[in-house]
Amino acid sequence: MQENERRPAAALPPENAYGHTKKLRYILSRIAEHGREKEGRLRLLDFGCGNGQFISRYLISEQVDYVGVDFHPASLVYAREHFGGPHAEFLSEVPEDRQFDIIVYADVLEHLAAPGDTLTAHARLLAPGGCMIGSVPNGFGPFEVEEWLNRKLRLSERIAALSIARRRLLRREVPPPADRPYNHDSGHLVFFTRGHLHKEVAQAGLRIVDFRHGAFVGASISGSILKRSTSLTDWNVRLADSLPAWAVSTWYFTMVRDGREAGQA
Repeated sequence: MQENERRPAAALPPENAYGHTKKLRYILSRIAEHGREKEGRLRLLDFGCGNGQFISRYLISEQVDYVGVDFHPASLVYAREHFGGPHAEFLSEVPEDRQFDIIVYADVLEHLAAPGDTLTAHARLLAPGGCMIGSVPNGFGPFEVEEWLNRKLRLSERIAALSIARRRLLRREVPPPADRPYNHDSGHLVFFTRGHLHKEVAQAGLRIVDFRHGAFVGASISGSILKRSTSLTDWNVRLADSLPAWAVSTWYFTMVRDGREAGQA
């Protein structure tokens, strides 16, 4: 491996029903591309890092000065204990006295009441030539439609109750809940269309220079079916690449300051 090559500290997990590893590969590929253009260490802000288990741990490496920010105290404690280190810190607020080469929003913007305001504030912290990498659900795509139906009909609750009853009937052990903290109270506040996303980005003085599709489906019910087969999970992310943007569940994108290619900072 060349000295200036960036790579994650941990091996990537197998793909799951939500296209999680596809998202990780996208984020890491954009970080690597940016790293090839910059000498020295990358300064990276991971906004909305949560407990660090799903994204942060793969962004932390010896070549990156990593800052994870989240507002959920229990998640921050877990992230610090499991993934903190000399070049990885987890904070409750964005440090306003630093600049960052890369800012990551992995499934975060849809949880903010005013995502455009956050992008505007963070754009001021972006170093010259820096970029922002984001992922959001299609606000009216298969994921959000399925989740709406799930909430209305309480399908997940019913399925979970039936599963527990079946295990007890067969005298099988009911698995304990995961011990990792997660902010379940932070739901989706914004439901993006592609046009809405571009508008929020433009109003923050930014521009989307790369736009990709994530997964086709993958919510509570469809995810429970897809996870039974690696072939199905792989098919789910491959199919999304050939579908129109409105027909997929998730989008990935990269933003830069508007006018960067014209030689402006």
